Amino acid sequence: MQTTIFNMAEIKDINDAPGTQNTHQSYHFGGNAPEVNSKSLQLATVLQSTLELNKLLELFDDELSSLVKHDGLSYVNKEENHRVTFGEEVRHRCTYRLILLDKDIGELTLYRHSQFDDEETRQLENTIAALVYPLRNAILYKQAVEKAYRDPLTGVNNRAALDNALEQEINLARRHSTPLSIIMLDIDKFKRINDTYGHIAGDAVLKRIAESMVESARGSDVIYRYGGEEFVILLRNTDKSGATLLAERIRAAIESIMFKYDSFDIRITASAGLTTMLEDDDLSGLLDRCDKALYDAKQQGRNRVVVAENDN
Repeated sequence: MQTTIFNMAEIKDINDAPGTQNTHQSYHFGGNAPEVNSKSLQLATVLQSTLELNKLLELFDDELSSLVKHDGLSYVNKEENHRVTFGEEVRHRCTYRLILLDKDIGELTLYRHSQFDDEETRQLENTIAALVYPLRNAILYKQAVEKAYRDPLTGVNNRAALDNALEQEINLARRHSTPLSIIMLDIDKFKRINDTYGHIAGDAVLKRIAESMVESARGSDVIYRYGGEEFVILLRNTDKSGATLLAERIRAAIESIMFKYDSFDIRITASAGLTTMLEDDDLSGLLDRCDKALYDAKQQGRNRVVVAENDN
């Protein structure tokens, strides 16, 4: 692998406390240059074994530990909304802004209780050179996966994304003995909206509902369009009471929407069923129980939240 490094100006942050190391460097990669050292080539081979961003940075952190001791590592890409952290964010740090072929691909920061010396920062430069191309590939892969898992109308995740995520979340919740809840929400009398005002109006309603759900949900909650006018919300580390509060907040937010289409005022309500994972649950059992709770909400008059019977 060949790389070129330009503009390696060192900047000290005057806002840091005396004695604190805070080094910022901008690395531009691309073009012709001498080959990097053999250790970096070996590291690059290891890093090319995965396209999963978190796994890539975990491998990099593990390999770097044998070369330069450090107490923490963080990677931030604001444009792509990525943040990955390992270890502790302690007093001394070196931050590297990574630019590949004029494209900013994020900032990498190494933390340590003691300062990094000149030889260690040179070693860091070599290891970063090995990371940058696999990192770019992992970002592109993540973009492609997210696009495939995104509902093009509403912008939330799609059914395929739910199928992929839910089993993993069940296993994770079981392994760590943490609660996992799901909410299944359906827009009331949505067919009437389509029949009365047309499918363009129906699409606009779906988009507005999705926006309201995103506004009402917490940052850790993940929203999926399950199909048609039905949505599922995945709530990590959330018990029945927490899920009920969120479901009621979303239901109330939807009911309060003043939706106008052309000269028409369209009133929107939604029904929701929810359940919390039981000890012996699998994916189908969890979804079936939640779907039954949603059916009960419809049968009881709509515009309400019903908790699955087994959860009471």
